Amino acid sequence: MVRIDAHAHIFPDRIAAKASEGIGRFYDIPTHHDGSLTGLLEEEGLAGVSRVVAHSVATTPAQVDHINEFILSVRDRYPDRIIPFAALHPDTPDMENAVKGIVAAGFRGVKLHPDFQEFAVDEPRALRMFSLLAGKLPVLLHTGDYRYDYSNPNRVAHLLDELPELTAICAHLAGWSVYEEARKLLAGRRIYVDTSSSLYRLKPDYAAELIRAFGVDRAFFGTDYPMWTPKEEVDRLEALPLTASEKERIFHANVEALLG
Repeated sequence: MVRIDAHAHIFPDRIAAKASEGIGRFYDIPTHHDGSLTGLLEEEGLAGVSRVVAHSVATTPAQVDHINEFILSVRDRYPDRIIPFAALHPDTPDMENAVKGIVAAGFRGVKLHPDFQEFAVDEPRALRMFSLLAGKLPVLLHTGDYRYDYSNPNRVAHLLDELPELTAICAHLAGWSVYEEARKLLAGRRIYVDTSSSLYRLKPDYAAELIRAFGVDRAFFGTDYPMWTPKEEVDRLEALPLTASEKERIFHANVEALLG
């Protein structure tokens, strides 16, 4: 079966291990890998994953250009394996031209992590950024955290009310650690979800129930590399009580339909 990982972080070699450790500290969960490109390609290969949506997060506006240059360089080296998503920050100067540049460069989407970047998804500066992306590129959005209120489902629901034309991929089954709130507020909306950093903590029956609540045709497989080992994430998805056809859609057909 074709497999596409719709959620993976990568970093330049000189900072990969440090960045990966920083993610682990943020969640108080040990990361499984170092976040390097070499590690990504090796682990995804062992998992039978043929293509990867690769990205990183800009915690300051100054990091945006550097990250995007790195992601594009990786795409250029491995055009058949890497699907590039751009970094952006709500305080990026000249946001309109920044978005135009991201589109022109061939990025297939944008990755944002409001909890890392410390902005609420429905505050005015965020709404302006999202309004410029709406109708142009999908946004892979970290969603949910019981410890913070930047990206929780209630705020995402407000964002979608304000910008219904936004294509949002709500990571972590739309609400990491607040799954029931996510189902209550976001199921039935025109969003996509991914399975990253969720299957490790959910019982298989419940994970399958959530996926069906959001829509099997709107769910993507994601590993959240370097947090987790791709092969283990593949095994976790394979263990869910879903049909072979449903798994095929989640592993590749849905993301292909969105990104081409």
